Amino acid sequence: MKKIIIILVLVTLALPVFAGGTKESSDGFSGDYAFGGSTTTEPIFLAAIEQWKTIYPKVRISYDSQGSSVGVKGVLSGIYSLGGSSRDLKDSEIAEGARATIVALDGVAVIVNKATVPLANLTVEQVAAIYAGEIRNWKELGGRDAEIVVFNRDEASGTRDCFNETVVKKSDKKFMPEAAVVTSNGDMVGKVASTPFSIGYCGFGYLDKDPGIKAVMINGEEPSEGKVISGAYPVARNLNIVHKGAPAQGTLEKAFIDFLLSDQGQAIVKEEGFIPIP
Repeated sequence: MKKIIIILVLVTLALPVFAGGTKESSDGFSGDYAFGGSTTTEPIFLAAIEQWKTIYPKVRISYDSQGSSVGVKGVLSGIYSLGGSSRDLKDSEIAEGARATIVALDGVAVIVNKATVPLANLTVEQVAAIYAGEIRNWKELGGRDAEIVVFNRDEASGTRDCFNETVVKKSDKKFMPEAAVVTSNGDMVGKVASTPFSIGYCGFGYLDKDPGIKAVMINGEEPSEGKVISGAYPVARNLNIVHKGAPAQGTLEKAFIDFLLSDQGQAIVKEEGFIPIP
């Protein structure tokens, strides 16, 4: 029985290899497709897939959110037909054939437990020092005399990569190993909301998911769409759809990318709390 289950799983994973790149027939696309990757881009993909069903009812698309790095690797290996990534591609990934199309913009907000952390503004250097373990008590920043509970993301996370590049590494520091690790933006928001004196970070699209968190200003700049577009907010990034090489005209992959870049697709980006491409 176990052998049968394993075989079925392997067959399921192999489906995108055969379905990916299918040309549109006279009555539209059809078949099973597996997308996957970033937890940040998951809401955009899922909403787009729901609308896609009304256009191509014979297409069945799944989205597996396990992190940006998993998404890129999945596309390169053929497990995923398209991937979501909330970070830029690495040189090594580009060398293997990965390509990215920007479908939205986003900021990474620094969030704290609303009930126990009254601070409204932190500098990039202060946040970096917290994540490096150099500042461990809120009283060092003008808050209450309480130990700072630090939440970080797993290493597959594109959100972690952006936060590291724009905050921690930029301040010539490294993440401390003691931070509690969470595996998604949603989990991060839930943990910070339920944990007194805690700090974390998440994409803008998750800021309204729990009233128990609040986003602080960074360097006096509020985490907002306008501040990201102007470049004033310092923790910002592109949200990408990843593909292997250039998707051919007439394929579902190319059609789905075009849909995300259309007015309808960019409206989905806006509805999900992210920033449409200017």
